[in-house]
This record gives sequence, structure tokens and C-alpha cells, in this order.
Amino acid sequence: MEILTQIKNLGFSEHTYSEVILSIRHKDKVNVAPMGVLLGEDENLHLRVYKGQRTCRMIMDGAEDCILNITDDPRVFYDAVFRKDQIAYCPSEKVSSPRICGCNAYIECIITNRSEREELIEVSLKPIFISVLKNPVIAYHRAEPALIEALICYTKLLHFRKSDRRAAGELRERMQIFRDIVYHSTRNRDLRMMITEILERARRC
Repeated sequence: MEILTQIKNLGFSEHTYSEVILSIRHKDKVNVAPMGVLLGEDENLHLRVYKGQRTCRMIMDGAEDCILNITDDPRVFYDAVFRKDQIAYCPSEKVSSPRICGCNAYIECIITNRSEREELIEVSLKPIFISVLKNPVIAYHRAEPALIEALICYTKLLHFRKSDRRAAGELRERMQIFRDIVYHSTRNRDLRMMITEILERARRC
């Protein structure tokens, strides 16, 4: 199976960011960080790394490769942010960067391009090897869960809008956050339309 087909089967798309944990090595340093990844029209994978992060410095200093570790375990995301010393690594197949042990799948990538912007760098990755250890596996997306949470808030709002204005206001604020998540994580028109309509209906309540 060709790599592009494998990547799409893992849930990566041109419209919605897939949430993974990136592991990267530069010289004797290794770092991990949650990262949103978008599939490009050029069949490469693309990510934005904000300046000030260790990952950004490693890429700008010349890191040559990385791994996209795919997992649905929130504890691994937690460890990648707060307990990096708890992360266990295992060797990769084709690149120097290590894998995070116990993930569902791995995409080993070569860093092919880095473009510096004001607050971030845009990075292009060429996937060269994919390993799927647990089936089925789909990379995590934030847009759909945020939409569902907004709908749950809306149904609660219908109950609280007259009996508890404070609770209703808090629900509307939460729905605005979910709207921001959807717009930040996907360009899918249907998902954006739905979250906009939910918020507009909530404001009219």
C-alpha cells in the first residue's frame, strides 16, 4: 500500500488537523510535543511550531527527521507536556529520532523544509515509513468532539436560559470556546457551518 493511502487511512486530511505527538532528535537531545498535522496537496505533511518551544529550536538548529506518534491515550499527551521524563522510547526503523513506546502507529518523516514566520515556523515533512501496530487506528481530531460538546451545551442552555441566567451565560462562553477550536482545527465547511449555527441559536436563546 502506498504511503499516501496509508496516511489517509490513518485519518490525515487536507482540511482538518490531526493531533499527534511529535518526537524529534537533534544531536544528543530528544524532545516530544503534541502537534497538529495537516496533509498538504504536495502529499507531504505540514505543521506549525511556535517559537520559544524546544521543538522549534531543534528544527531551526538543523534537526533532520522526526516521528509522528499516533495514539488515542490521553495519558501520553499529558506526559508529553508535563512529564517528559516519564516517556519511554524505542528505536525507529528509518530515522534517527526515537519512537514513543506503546503508540498505535508511527509515521517516520524527513524534514524537507522550514519557513520562518513572525511567531512560528512552518515545517514540511516527507513521510518515508509507516508502522501500524494496532488496528483500527485513526489520528485524533479536535473538531468533531468540540462540535458534539457544543451541542451538549446547547441542550443544557435550553433548560437554563430562563431559570439560571448565570449558568446560561457560562454555557454560551463555553460554546464560543468550542467554536474557536473548530475554526482553529479544521477548514471543513460543514463543520464550521454547524458550529456557527449552534452559536447563533444559543445567542438568540
